[in-house]
Amino acid sequence: MGLNSMRWIWLPVASVALLSVAPPRGRFDLDVQKSKVLTLGKSHVDATSAFVSLTDEFFGGRVNALAIQMYAASIDATARARLVKNNRDDTALNRSGAAYLVLFLDKDNRITQANLTYIIPGTTVVRTVAYLQADIAKWFSNYRYAGGRLHLESKGTYAAGADTPEEQLTLAWDIELDEAVVNRIGMSRK
Repeated sequence: MGLNSMRWIWLPVASVALLSVAPPRGRFDLDVQKSKVLTLGKSHVDATSAFVSLTDEFFGGRVNALAIQMYAASIDATARARLVKNNRDDTALNRSGAAYLVLFLDKDNRITQANLTYIIPGTTVVRTVAYLQADIAKWFSNYRYAGGRLHLESKGTYAAGADTPEEQLTLAWDIELDEAVVNRIGMSRK
């Protein structure tokens, strides 16, 4: 095998290595200290798969958002096909635990608000975790959305209780992902 033959073998291997991306990773923790409706205690979801879509399904289509759906269960080809067709067709994936992070975007694709949904069997918690620019800058500083891909590394903690003394809980997250984004703009109106 000559040097020219080796070059043709090495080139595809090097290209694949450059294009490969680490699998998504997310840790979500819920600690309910006081609540009239939620079960007290701690729980967590360790997400190992993700599906990300660009959508206009919120606010009557006036605002675009990146909907990040992270699951403890793996997303196989059949589940991914269902999610591409209808990103809400994820009941089977939710059974092992899930978290949704919705990043609302301005016209320049900058984050203006972040909502987190935490799902385990018997419990669903939804909170706006960031809407102030200081919180967005602190918790979502390693965010890039361009060319149909989302890169996000985010770690933060939301604490409820100061405004609502009848409910005290914390939601924490630690996310790392680099995923292709499915464009669903206009799909919610079909």
